[in-house]
Amino acid sequence: MAGRKAILLVFVALGGIVGWMSRSPAPADTASVGTPPKAPATATKRAEPGHKALVADWRECLAQCENGADPEALAKLLRATKNAWLEEEPDVVAQTIGQLLRSGVDAETGIPFETGPGRALVGWPTLRVFLLDVLSVTDPDLAMEIAREVLGTTGSAEEFAVALKPLTHGKTWRASDEELAGYFSKMLGTPAWQDSAGLAEALDLSRFVSSPEIAETLARWVDQSSQPGEAGALALHETTAEAPALMSGLITSDDTLFAGQPDLRASLMARANVSDATQAEHVEAYLRNPAIPDAEKQQFLTLFPLRSATTGYRLYGNPPSPFAKEQVQADDRAALEKVNIWKSDPAFAPLAKDISALEARLQSWSRQPDN
Repeated sequence: MAGRKAILLVFVALGGIVGWMSRSPAPADTASVGTPPKAPATATKRAEPGHKALVADWRECLAQCENGADPEALAKLLRATKNAWLEEEPDVVAQTIGQLLRSGVDAETGIPFETGPGRALVGWPTLRVFLLDVLSVTDPDLAMEIAREVLGTTGSAEEFAVALKPLTHGKTWRASDEELAGYFSKMLGTPAWQDSAGLAEALDLSRFVSSPEIAETLARWVDQSSQPGEAGALALHETTAEAPALMSGLITSDDTLFAGQPDLRASLMARANVSDATQAEHVEAYLRNPAIPDAEKQQFLTLFPLRSATTGYRLYGNPPSPFAKEQVQADDRAALEKVNIWKSDPAFAPLAKDISALEARLQSWSRQPDN
């Protein structure tokens, strides 16, 4: 996935696979925001605090971009600038950033878009993206207000993705699932953003929110794409690992979903947890559905129960967590119980060989030490 160092971790337990302005304005000093001074202030040696110092830092960053600064040196300057800004009053920082964003001034940095620890960026392709990254950790009310302005006007996928961050913070300031779903649909429905690093990172909103509407939006987007990318499939798997009932329910309620991508559908269904009665019903409905090809069902039985997990920094929430060993063991026992039932069901006779292989695999895991 672009901008993300996502590594697939496979956790083996029992031999199996486990594992986002009605405020008083800041002091006026933005008419020449985009004009670098002859002697710009540094980000760490500040002649005066507050709004004027922030604008001076901004001018220096602009000047460095316009002068073709080396991306590595520029990244160092931006990190120092961010650290200095976060020592200022949050409302002053947010108000100043709002003014800078409204000015429309921007510059490319040559730095790839990249997420780092704590949902913070460590790579800012433009200075506006940098401003939005800092905004997300300032005054929460102002940040949300300004972010919504950007979300309604920007033509940049990276800006859009980062502007969503203030809307995903905590419980007090977090936007509703409905509002986030609207922004998610807008992003996935913007043709110019389909191959962008911003959209690839923003796909994690589905896992983070785990709402039926957003999960279905992601699923339909991947299903209807003529060239479904790795980022989309990864986001689907992460969403399903977080909330497996959402995806298994979607698949069993519409057997045309992912019909052109049977391997993907089988692997998503293989994440179902039959310890849960609802998901167990979804699995059996899937296996009994004559519209699902036998080859796909065999692929499902080869993968089930799928407990792989991913890791890496995320834009909106904490990285996905590995599966707990005890839970995996309990799920495997539940799966074995189901397999014993399937073996004697005439409806599953065409899959008898694959069911027997699954049974043997589950039994082997159950006999391993510490089980």
